[in-house]
Amino acid sequence: MAFIRERTITIGKYVETDIIPRTAAAEIAVRSNRGRKREVSRPAQQNLNNKNSHRYFTWLLQGNFENGDYYMTYTYKPKFKPKTIGGAQKEIKNWLGRLRRKAKKTSVELKYMIVTEFTEEGEAGDISNIHHHVIIKKGLNAEEIIDTWSKGRGKNREPIGIVHFSLIQSDSDGLLAIANYLSKQKRWKKGCKSWSSSKNLNRPFLSIDDHDRDYSKRKVEALALSNDGGEEFFRRKYKNYRITHIECKYYELTGWHIYLRAWRDSGDDEGGSNQ
Repeated sequence: MAFIRERTITIGKYVETDIIPRTAAAEIAVRSNRGRKREVSRPAQQNLNNKNSHRYFTWLLQGNFENGDYYMTYTYKPKFKPKTIGGAQKEIKNWLGRLRRKAKKTSVELKYMIVTEFTEEGEAGDISNIHHHVIIKKGLNAEEIIDTWSKGRGKNREPIGIVHFSLIQSDSDGLLAIANYLSKQKRWKKGCKSWSSSKNLNRPFLSIDDHDRDYSKRKVEALALSNDGGEEFFRRKYKNYRITHIECKYYELTGWHIYLRAWRDSGDDEGGSNQ
C-alpha cells in the first residue's frame, strides 16, 4: 500500500519540506524513523562540491543569518599571501583569535561561517588567488571587524589585504544565492575543510511523519499538475508560514514529489529576518 511521507528540515525559523510518495516496502525499511525528530549530522568532509555538505552549509546560512548581517571577502597583499593551504588555515585561525578577543571585550556573541577559495596549480599543488568569504552576525561594527585583518602593532601595524564589505539584503533568492555562488567555486583539495563555522549556530533538525489523511497519491499528482503547482492549497494549509518556493518533480519509480521552502511567521523576503 502506498502512502505519503512528509520530511521536514527545521533550523531557526527556516523550514524545508519534502512531500514524498512511498511504497509498502519502503515503509517497512524506515518504520523505526516515523514521527521522530533528530538533529542532522554534520558532514564528515565540509567540501562544498559534495551535495550533502552543500545542503548542510545552506541550512546553516538560512537558519542563522538575516538582513543586516555582514558578508565580507578578505584578500591578501602579495607580501602576506600564504604559499600553502596550511598557511592560509593558520592565517584565518589567527584572525579569528583577534576577532574573538574583540567580541569578548564588548560582550558580543560571535557567529560566523567561513569559506576559503583558491586556485590550485600544477602537479605540486601550488596555490594562488587565495581569499576568504566570511558571513558574520551583526553585533560588532564593520570597522571593528575590518580592523582585525591586520598585522603588527602601533606604527608597524599594516592591513593584510583589502576587505570587501556588504550588508546581507534579501531578494528573490536571499541567502540561498550566496550559498549557490560559493559552492560553484574551487575549494580545498580532498581531505581538507572547504568551510567552517562557529559552534554556537542553530543546527538543522529532521522530522519524518506520515500524512495519509492530508494527502493521497492522486491528491499530490493533482497539486503538482495544477496551474499554480499547489500554491493556493499550501498557503491555506501552512497558514503560519511564508512559503517562498514550491517545486514539483516527477520520478518514474515513485511519481510526483513536492518540495517547499518557507519561513515561520516572518514578513520579510527569503533570507530576511528569521530570529
